[in-house]
Order: sequence, then structure tokens, then C-alpha cells
Amino acid sequence: MSFFRGTAWYYTRYRPGYPPELIERLATAAGLDGTGRLLDLGTGTGLLAVALAPHVDEVVAVDPEPEMLAELPPGIRAVQARAEDVDESWGTFRLATIGRALHWMDGPLVLDRLARITRQLALVADTHEDSEAQTSLLEIARELLGERPAPQQPTVRYAEALARSPFSDVLEITVEVERTWTIEQLIGYAYSTSFASLQRVGDRREEFERAVRERLKPSYRERVPVDALLGRRRDGFDSPGA
Repeated sequence: MSFFRGTAWYYTRYRPGYPPELIERLATAAGLDGTGRLLDLGTGTGLLAVALAPHVDEVVAVDPEPEMLAELPPGIRAVQARAEDVDESWGTFRLATIGRALHWMDGPLVLDRLARITRQLALVADTHEDSEAQTSLLEIARELLGERPAPQQPTVRYAEALARSPFSDVLEITVEVERTWTIEQLIGYAYSTSFASLQRVGDRREEFERAVRERLKPSYRERVPVDALLGRRRDGFDSPGA
């Protein structure tokens, strides 16, 4: 069962993008100069892939959901696959990225395989815990629908994952961003998630939306940190990355 089936339309329109300052700082730190290839795993609708595309010659965006890949703009190479499928046959990359998705993957396996095709890996994310609006939304979904679907790594911490991987030379880049949410935006955001997708909400959609409107504030303005952890390989894998 796919936890994200039916979410792509909402994902494109209601998921927060990545701050331009964070993207620029990450591109600079990774030495991206408009050449080479970028691999974005768990790309969803390509928020991170599209943001970084001007800094490389080719972007390969990977996701298991065809409806997510259908939202990608022209110029991004879409590959329907699981992150765990990555291997040397994919070629080499200047940088690999994973945005808000490592917890859905077999992290140790994916990071070990990535080390054979790239020298650098960036894990980019913010968390629900940093946002009052998103935390409150998750609580309503939990009360009405039960516990959220369990990812493969429910408690993964990105810094710890990199420290245990070949990409253990880590640079942290953090940008604080201001976001505003209206009730309608929060409902749209909910339908982009695994915990409140329309597939999961089912015939309780009216009840769910009523609870959101009654219990949440009319609008939220908040500042949240968005982090990029750029891990570089320390050891001598044979395939050096482009």
C-alpha cells in the first residue's frame, strides 16, 4: 500500500518549498558550478530537484510514485524507482540529495550504495516539531485516524545517520524561514501527507475538515529552521563520483 497515493496534486500546491538562501548556500558548499549531474532520491514532486537544477547540467529525480513524477517540470529526468534500487549502473553524480524522505527508506543501505556513485550527499529537511501549525494538524489527524503510517526509520536523526555512513564529514547549513498558514492551506497540506491523505481520511473528510476549522487558529505566522546537512565521503570507495 502506498501512503502517498492521491497526494501529488496537493503536494505540488501546498508543501513548503526550500528557502532560496539555503539552496544557494548548499550549492556553493557542494561546489556546484552548473556542470555535472544531481541525483534526488524520494523526490516527490521535485521541490528540491527543481530548486537545485540551475546549479547542475542534469537532474535525475527518483520516486516510486508515478503520479508524483508526473508533476515534475520539463528538463528534469524522472525515474520511477525506489531509493534502494540505486547502484553503479546509474552513473556518477556531483551531489545526491534526499529531502524530507530519508525516514521512508532503508537508510544504511541507501547511503552505502550512494557512496559508490557520489562523493557528496545532502539531507535537507525541517520537522513538524518546529511548527505549531503542523504539530496541531498532526494531533487532529492522530485523534481521528489513529497513529500515522510507520516509516522504515521512524526516529532517524539525519546527523546521526550521516555520522554512521561513509558521508561522515558533515557541514550543517541552517536557514530560518518565516511561513504563514491559513486554514485552507493547512487542509491542503494535510492532504499532501501520509498521515492525512485523502486515501486515509476516506469518508471522514468532512469531519476532519470541520475539526481543523474549529480547533486551529484562523492563521499562523511562524519562523522555523530548515537544515541542510552536507556529508562528504571520508574513505576510499572505488567509484569517485563525477
